Amino acid sequence: MLPLWLPTARGDTILAHQDEERERPNDPASGLTLRDGWQTRFEEYAARFRVTFQRADQFLRFRVYLRGLLEPSDRKNVESIAAAAGRVITTEANLAQALQHFVSHSPWDASRLFAAVRRTLAVRADSGAVWVIHDGAFAKKGRHSVGVQPQFARALGKKINCQVGVFVTQVGPAGYFPLTARLYLPAAWLREHGAGTAVPVDARQPASKAEIALRLLDELRGEGEVPAVTGEPGYLEDPGFQEGLQALGGSVRSESAGAVAGAVLRFDWLRNALGLDHFEGRTWHGWHHHVGLVFAAYGFLCSEAGGEEAPPFRSPHLSPL
Repeated sequence: MLPLWLPTARGDTILAHQDEERERPNDPASGLTLRDGWQTRFEEYAARFRVTFQRADQFLRFRVYLRGLLEPSDRKNVESIAAAAGRVITTEANLAQALQHFVSHSPWDASRLFAAVRRTLAVRADSGAVWVIHDGAFAKKGRHSVGVQPQFARALGKKINCQVGVFVTQVGPAGYFPLTARLYLPAAWLREHGAGTAVPVDARQPASKAEIALRLLDELRGEGEVPAVTGEPGYLEDPGFQEGLQALGGSVRSESAGAVAGAVLRFDWLRNALGLDHFEGRTWHGWHHHVGLVFAAYGFLCSEAGGEEAPPFRSPHLSPL
């Protein structure tokens, strides 16, 4: 029975077990607990990402957005981010509008940000880790966001109106790290909307979530060897997934339900503490930009925990088995 340590709103941890009813971490509206002097260290951390952005205005808004994700707020949308962090970093007029453009439409590459976070955290240093592939459902009220339709949300066990992302994360003795993600576009949605949206051409052909996962693993393989992989049943039971994984030089780790449960619990924490599912834009690029920015904010919390390979809720009990 795997002990799972979860961060709370107070910054300490609570203990849950794999066979207990899954408990959502507390809503950290009161703010994340950060060590004195974190603002200076934040600027040093953010500076590592300067080369990710081609323009100075993009980097400025990156700093504002990242800082806003770390500030206390019930809702991490562009308005609250601008109100919480803008006054600290910039006096730019119409900042919320500028941030909305930055996250939804500005031409910067989210995959470069994902890669920069991975380099900053040196995640591959954890030789005992396993990579976990799982869904991430983003509930939506309307029908105008890219990829949204009634579809099964695995974490809730039912169909809801939502977007679904494919997430690759790392779980091991050193902790939990999100590696990369991509939005899943249902075939029915593509038939109705795909040609009229700003979705990249290579994403307009229907692909299963397992196929998307293999593409993400192939991209990660460019940075080094693919370790043992596990995931939710929908991935592992896909007929072509294990064959595709073997072609990439990876293998499936069996009997690793604890790692999957741990990754999903920590995904919930990212939603609650850093607003992973608070993005209110509708675009393909906006979804990936926001997710990458949340990963970067999480990376800062990892560095604040006393080591760039240790998340803020690290535990010696965390294991991929």
